[in-house]
Amino acid sequence: METVTNFSKKNTKYIVLYSFLVLAFSFFTYFVKYNYPPAVFWDENYHIASAQKYIDGAMFMEVHPPLGKLFIALGEYLIQPNKNLDTSKFSETDYIKNFPENYSFAGVRFFPSLFAWLSAIVFFFILYFLSKNPHLSAIFSALYIFDNALIVHSRSAMLEGSHLFFILLSILYWSYLISKNSKIKNISYLFLGIFVGLSVMVKATGAITFLLFLFLFAYDYRENLKDWRKDIFQLFKNFSIKLVIVTIGISAVFFPVWYIHFSLGKSIASDKTYSAGNEYKEIIANGGTSNPMNFFVMLKDNLKYMANYNKGVPRLDVCKPDENGSYPLVWTVGDKSINYRWEKNDEGVRYLYLQSNPIIWFSALIGVILSMVLIVSKFIYKLEIKNKRIFYLLICFTFMYVSYMAIMLKIGRVMYLYHYFIPLIFSFIILFLVFNYIAGEYIANRKKTAYKFLALFILIIIASYQFYSPLTYYKPLKTDEFNQRIWFDFWKLKAIE
Repeated sequence: METVTNFSKKNTKYIVLYSFLVLAFSFFTYFVKYNYPPAVFWDENYHIASAQKYIDGAMFMEVHPPLGKLFIALGEYLIQPNKNLDTSKFSETDYIKNFPENYSFAGVRFFPSLFAWLSAIVFFFILYFLSKNPHLSAIFSALYIFDNALIVHSRSAMLEGSHLFFILLSILYWSYLISKNSKIKNISYLFLGIFVGLSVMVKATGAITFLLFLFLFAYDYRENLKDWRKDIFQLFKNFSIKLVIVTIGISAVFFPVWYIHFSLGKSIASDKTYSAGNEYKEIIANGGTSNPMNFFVMLKDNLKYMANYNKGVPRLDVCKPDENGSYPLVWTVGDKSINYRWEKNDEGVRYLYLQSNPIIWFSALIGVILSMVLIVSKFIYKLEIKNKRIFYLLICFTFMYVSYMAIMLKIGRVMYLYHYFIPLIFSFIILFLVFNYIAGEYIANRKKTAYKFLALFILIIIASYQFYSPLTYYKPLKTDEFNQRIWFDFWKLKAIE
């Protein structure tokens, strides 16, 4: 008992140290000067318009659930960096073309950037609960901290910074539960449902986290599942109860978030009704958007708008010279990088590019491939399992990765590289688990050699991050300097002459 206690105290010391380091490094990569560049890019034109509607009390409908845009609006409302500027025209459009001079992005980008920064420490604790090894968890946190694509997109008035934070929170809570080696209480299923609900209410793709419930139940009732025929009705009863509890948790987020969205939309700006029905228009005219009795009328029209919007999105056309979309299968190698904005000056050209850190993405892809090989070898060639717990975790995250990618492949509309961020996070965890599974014994026996190799790995990651950082932080490059960063033609990086 004394040895375990000492080990626990030692772990606590390392956890505190590494938590500080993870937060410090990620602060400089994700949060410092998050309001730069002082110019709009990609979908910020849409989301800032939506945020301003919340502030001005204008009704609107959008393709995504409300939570992410509510946080964008909250940042602007709390910080108020533009209180002396006229932004009234923002509520009259869905796409802002002209911003007032000296408009600051410090408010609208605050919460996405904050969540992106805090996601680093969440990611660290996920790895720790999965492995109970604080050293490896800190080392592999570099995968998130120094990825250029995640950084550039998260430091914006867009949804991914918030979305990934809540997805990671869901995974963290799940990882904590299965690390306890005790029966999972009903209240834990409720909280898991709440985290899943938060993920879904930023973007619908967060629904992939619902699979965590299935994996948690399978882990919780693993002994019963070994002989499921013996008492299948009791097993089904338990599953149904847990499913209801998780659904209640999701609903505890779903309905309040939509209610806030409806309550803030008290007026119609510039006759923009978003195909709302006559009943919805009458509710607004009578000031009844905060009345719970009108909730389902407004919800029905919003969900209908979301479904119809997606039908109108164009399909991928790689023959178009300005096509920024790409096929899901090639996302794994960073195709296609997107030029978010550029600006010429005397020093060269400033670029803001959605560009991956190739060392991180290729390493993560190798991890996914090795995980699939391990799983297939077990079920087809009866390969002996070295570590049952890690193997189960590999099955869970690999299944989530494959499921997400399979869904993406079935979607007809054009999709972009940042739609790969969710499985990218899964691939980081998979790489970490594969390393623990394959090299766990080697690390235990030859710690110095193993950690020297990992230290070199981190240095290469940081060097790659630094090399591509001008594209991440809008720093000027000469044409030849830009061309040095075109490692592969399929990235479709293109210098501005």
